[in-house]
Amino acid sequence: MPRDNDFKSKNEYKSECEEYLKKKLENSSDFEKDLMNELVEKYGLWVTIETAMKITGKSRSTIYKYKDNNSFIYKQSERKISIYTKSLIFVL
Repeated sequence: MPRDNDFKSKNEYKSECEEYLKKKLENSSDFEKDLMNELVEKYGLWVTIETAMKITGKSRSTIYKYKDNNSFIYKQSERKISIYTKSLIFVL
């Protein structure tokens, strides 16, 4: 069973990764920004695992691997996972 320190450490690491990815999003090229805006217009600001699979053309297990590696920005409440659509450009 994980200890509180282990849990906090994992959350802190996720927060650090999120901050880094947000900075990368801010410094994206014009082409990348246009692509992000296009994705948001079509799918909304947050997408499910299934929609992320459709957008990226990747399998469910690959999307979960990206999530576990903090390759995109996501939020999770219990079993529901929502992925920040703009951050999917990092795994396209």
